[in-house]
Amino acid sequence: MSLVASPRRPPRGPVPRTLRGRATLALAAVSVLLSTILVVAVWFAVTGYLKYGRERAAAAQAAANAAQVQRTETTTGLSPQQLLSQLPRETGSISLVVVDGEWYTTSLRIGRTDLPRELRTHVLDGTPSRQRIATSAGPMLVVGIPLAGNGHLLVGRAYFEVFPLDELDHTDRVLGAVLAGAAAAVIPLSAIVGWWATRPTLRPLDRVAQAARAIAAGDLTARIDPGGDPALVPIAESFNATAAALEDRVRSDARFAADVSHELRSPLTTMAAAVSLVDAYAAELPEDGREGLALLHEEMTRFERLVADLLEISRADAGTGDVAMERVQLADLVHRALARRPCRAPSLVVDGDGDGVVVQADKLRLERVIGNLLDNADRHAGGATAVRVEATAASARLVVDDAGRGVPVEDRERIFERFARGSGTSRGSDQGAGLGLSLVARHVRAMRGTVVVTDSPDGGARFVVTLPREETPPCDG
Repeated sequence: MSLVASPRRPPRGPVPRTLRGRATLALAAVSVLLSTILVVAVWFAVTGYLKYGRERAAAAQAAANAAQVQRTETTTGLSPQQLLSQLPRETGSISLVVVDGEWYTTSLRIGRTDLPRELRTHVLDGTPSRQRIATSAGPMLVVGIPLAGNGHLLVGRAYFEVFPLDELDHTDRVLGAVLAGAAAAVIPLSAIVGWWATRPTLRPLDRVAQAARAIAAGDLTARIDPGGDPALVPIAESFNATAAALEDRVRSDARFAADVSHELRSPLTTMAAAVSLVDAYAAELPEDGREGLALLHEEMTRFERLVADLLEISRADAGTGDVAMERVQLADLVHRALARRPCRAPSLVVDGDGDGVVVQADKLRLERVIGNLLDNADRHAGGATAVRVEATAASARLVVDDAGRGVPVEDRERIFERFARGSGTSRGSDQGAGLGLSLVARHVRAMRGTVVVTDSPDGGARFVVTLPREETPPCDG
């Protein structure tokens, strides 16, 4: 049965990946929605109120002027033009009167034809009406009131007054601009407030993340401190209980492996002594016997190395391997380690000020790191081709190049795991148990350093160990 890889999901767009970013975006979206609803509600409420007040005031003034026209016409006998000239009007308003089918106006800007026909008909038939119209001078409000005579309405007689609405429209525009600006300002303001407000809210998650990272890095003693936060107490208790159980399990497994490795040393010592005894009579053995003895001797050596590595790594897992940090001159230590190697060991190359670089390290662990890297090159990559010591402002680097085919990118993290071997290259040989590089990674991590593998310029693999640098204090005098 073949497995078909599922297609990757397309990106969803510019959506924040962090919880804090998503919470800020959600708060901003809610704020924008609520502010939009509030802006729309305020707009309709305020403009409606202003329109209602304006129409009510205009209707009251038109009614008062119509009543004055009726009283003045019956008592003084003035002409329609004279009546209109005596009426009180606000600035910009225009009065019109219809008497016996004749139209009279106070301004040539607005005449009978400028008024809607339906409005004129309703008013002249005796029905008071008002309507908003658009003219060349701008929006206006027309109020029409029928005129009465002898106590009853007279058909064909009416009073009209036209009021400008420029101020009302200007107020509406200003109000709209202010509300729109306020709604627009809510977006960045709510984002800033949301980012600030979610910081203390999500701070407990930072504690959880820090503890999880510490455990993933090998610190099984890491725990979460609730810090007096009631919401964090249940999470902290569950996490700490899980971490404690994991620590107990790892320590128990490590102690078991250490006990097994230790118990294996006794029979292994006996077997080694027996092999040495037989080896003393190797010359008297037939050819097949000598070949078998050599094979047995080789496997015993490999078995001894495996037991030693298992014992060392189990002690590190169990937390019994103390780290004795001290000042170490890196170049001198590497030079002495190479001097103890066979004659085919590469020479040391020191770059720049690496000759006097001092690091804080465990000398025994660092010697084991150097030895394991060189042994790894000898067993799996045709030997080391170069060993370098380099120095930067804050760290020192030990670089070991080998003559192999390099390490594939997909294996560059896996080879530092226990019992891991490379695939597809000479590193996949059966020599070794796959614990050497795992010990390198553990020792370097215990010394607060890092180890990575990259490509060597010569085509092989390059192992780079980086350790914190400590400047050598100046000499007195």
